[in-house]
Amino acid sequence: MRTWRGVNNISVKKISLFAVIADSAFAAACAFAVIFTAVRFYARDPALGLVLGAAAAVLIGALAFLRLSSRRSACLTSGRARSRRQAFRAHLCSLPESRVLQLVQPALGGRITPAGIESGGALYIADFMPQALSPNDICRAIAAETAEKKIIMCNDATEEAVRFARSCGAETLFADDIFSKLESLDALPEHYADGKAARPSVKAALKDALKRANFGRLFRCGLWLTAFSYFTFLPAYYIAAGTIMLALAAVCLIFGKRG
Repeated sequence: MRTWRGVNNISVKKISLFAVIADSAFAAACAFAVIFTAVRFYARDPALGLVLGAAAAVLIGALAFLRLSSRRSACLTSGRARSRRQAFRAHLCSLPESRVLQLVQPALGGRITPAGIESGGALYIADFMPQALSPNDICRAIAAETAEKKIIMCNDATEEAVRFARSCGAETLFADDIFSKLESLDALPEHYADGKAARPSVKAALKDALKRANFGRLFRCGLWLTAFSYFTFLPAYYIAAGTIMLALAAVCLIFGKRG
């Protein structure tokens, strides 16, 4: 079932620090291998190839790390913002209606009445639930007899519920919009009912790093490093690094969790 708020909800894939370091190291290794092999083959000078290859590895690795770190920072910022909004929505569900109205009043203005908040010729009705509102929920929410326009405040609503509300002359106002308004007014609550999320343990972080989705990346990297050991001046390094990558890929394939 599609929800109205979920239509424009863009999922941002989490980028772990392990992935940033691994991809940067892989880019550096590629740069070193290409430059070193080219100089050694055409100039017949392994020492020069080693120096230029190392310089290229440092440059490309640093650029890749800066680029990926920037993407990771953007994802973390977006993730923290989503977490705050999710905590706000859960907080609204856990409060009695009287406290909910007191909390959201700064964003709406007007005055609190037994039926909701009267502001700007409209009656704002609180109906915050964990699940998206259905047309039946909308029907119950707008049952109050009043000549004012009704606006149902909720965490989310199905597309059918939004259309039904409009057909009845009502509108919906989502918690994310209220959050943005309260945030601009610096009127958000300092503490939420659900508290802060616990930090992941080292075991959980290790399981996340070795999940099955990382198998392909580790396998390709290990296979590439092992194969390239036949063409480089330092084959032992490539064989060792490739073997470690292939071993980690095997661990991800056998023991890693899906998803």
